[in-house]
Amino acid sequence: MALDPNSSPLAFFGAELKRLRLKAGITQADLATRTNYALATVSAYEVGTRIPSREFAEGADEIFGADGALSRLQGLVESVSVLPWFRDRIDVERKASEIWEYESYQVPGLLQTEDYARAIVSAVRPMWSDDAIERAVALRMTRQEILEPDETIPIDQPNAVRLWAVIDETALQRMVGTPSVTEAQREHLAKMAQRPNITLQVMHSKVGPTCAFGRAFAVLKSRNGSSVVYLEDIGTARYIRDRDEVSRYILIFEHLRASALDDKQSIKLIKGEDK
Repeated sequence: MALDPNSSPLAFFGAELKRLRLKAGITQADLATRTNYALATVSAYEVGTRIPSREFAEGADEIFGADGALSRLQGLVESVSVLPWFRDRIDVERKASEIWEYESYQVPGLLQTEDYARAIVSAVRPMWSDDAIERAVALRMTRQEILEPDETIPIDQPNAVRLWAVIDETALQRMVGTPSVTEAQREHLAKMAQRPNITLQVMHSKVGPTCAFGRAFAVLKSRNGSSVVYLEDIGTARYIRDRDEVSRYILIFEHLRASALDDKQSIKLIKGEDK
């Protein structure tokens, strides 16, 4: 289905990007090389499945001689695609050196496949329009870019983003979308867990109640040494910056990962090889 540029600012950006690229006689591969972005990312920008970065928009404007048209549009796209209460999470996430995340109900957003994310968003946002759902999915896929290896930053260096996730087994057992969507998500988790900057542990159901009482949270550590705890509720979020409170959540997470299966056992459970 062709992208409708009138459906949303995100779709309009994608259509304008493609129009300017074709007018300049540049292929997607050429644009990817000249902006130092992956071909898949450029393609996603054109079809409206990822929110473009300001750096990309500025680089494309310079290549096309567009006089800042894409940069101005990028600001609009980002403002309407990110809910006000979630903007701090995006900002902190982009500056983080480490992210510790505990999830009891679903796979963490940073590790979700597109189909799984769409099924999750559709379930928890019943009053949203189809366009709003797609924008939420695009945001979730865009957030995952922080986990992608950067050729300019060695992935084994301290300044590469590292994710440590502890997931309740019940979240993996929950049917999301269709059986094929759920199975593809499990396969994706196993694949992502092989990356050196991602550690994934599963909290086995046999462990029983945990010190987090099934309440999801994330600890985001910045490169300057400060940490923020993120807690999400229905339609809102809370950010904890008080050092004592943050330390309490860090202690809880350390207890969770000590109680969970180790990474190798966790992968076996995800793949169904633990029997």
